[in-house]
Amino acid sequence: MPYSHIQWPEGLDEARFLAEYWQQKPLLIRQALPDFETPLPADELAGLSLEPETTPRLITQDGTGAYHLEHGPFEADRFETLTGNDWSLLVTDVEKHLPDILHYLQPFGFLPGWRIDDLMISYAPLGASVGAHIDEYDVFLLQASGARRWSIEAPAAASYELVPDSELKLLSSFKATDTWELEAGDLLYLPPGVPHHGVASAEPCTTWSIGFRAPTTADFVMRMAEMICEKLPKQRYTDAPLTPATPGEIDGNALARFADIWNQAIGSNKETLAMMTGQFLTESANVSNTSRVDDDESLDSFADDYWQAAPFSRFAWRSLSDDNSDNATVQLFVDGEAHQCSRRFAIELCRAGNSINSTDHQLSTDDATLLRQLAFEGSLMRQEDEE
Repeated sequence: MPYSHIQWPEGLDEARFLAEYWQQKPLLIRQALPDFETPLPADELAGLSLEPETTPRLITQDGTGAYHLEHGPFEADRFETLTGNDWSLLVTDVEKHLPDILHYLQPFGFLPGWRIDDLMISYAPLGASVGAHIDEYDVFLLQASGARRWSIEAPAAASYELVPDSELKLLSSFKATDTWELEAGDLLYLPPGVPHHGVASAEPCTTWSIGFRAPTTADFVMRMAEMICEKLPKQRYTDAPLTPATPGEIDGNALARFADIWNQAIGSNKETLAMMTGQFLTESANVSNTSRVDDDESLDSFADDYWQAAPFSRFAWRSLSDDNSDNATVQLFVDGEAHQCSRRFAIELCRAGNSINSTDHQLSTDDATLLRQLAFEGSLMRQEDEE
């Protein structure tokens, strides 16, 4: 059964965690999700890695101790060749391929929804590991089944040497300062850059990694520059009044004109920059139109059915005023596009694993129209009836 919140230890809550631990230092929470039972056993995870739209990885270790990486999807007979404890299976974007899993992300809803990247689930036989490494983003490591021994090296250094000539970004040296045994329901939070090493202990195990998006500065600036360029007029450089030139010199007048062009191009106002940021943060290269509804779909069917975010679609929103009422108009971002809707509708769309029915939720005419538009565009899909 999905959980609604993390079971914080005494003296700790969401606000204190954010103030004292988030992006600052690791935290182990015993039985954060008490009596956790995984909804995805190891054999079903292996089955998912065979599906054509998935991006699983298989990490194997040879007799010299070196690690090797294989990319899936895999064939079923690949698993028949695996023996012993020299391999691990990792499947990314599990919640996108299995939307029912989305409900299990609700305990992390106190963090900005647009920051959550994906749920990766890994399986390891007894004694297996993927090697010591660091992540460049925040991650919660939830033990879903079995047990895993996690070690970390703290405090994190400014830089580390990696194993040369390897596709995997593994650390060439690792000195554990803290070690814990995690069992089902235990949760380990690691901020970016903390070296860590996990080994399946006591029995084979599955571990859930809830990772958080952290765009690089270069990625953000580059995409914003592209958006700005898309809006610029088709205009070429023109000279200021010229005087006879010195061979090869770029004179001050030319530099000043280019500076003016640059400043005018990036001189977007605060509202425009906010809109472009929202578009950037919700863009997804993996959005497909497989869930798009038919153009001739009746209005009655939209009123009767429940709708939820399509796999790989991204939703976020921002306020347009100081009005925090349910009916306040906000800007909604969906898969890189900007819309307007009520604050209540935006929150319901962004809630992990949530589904919306226009009648039950008493949507306004404008919100219901937007719901239908998002369904036509493939950003929303019908919720399948539970058998």
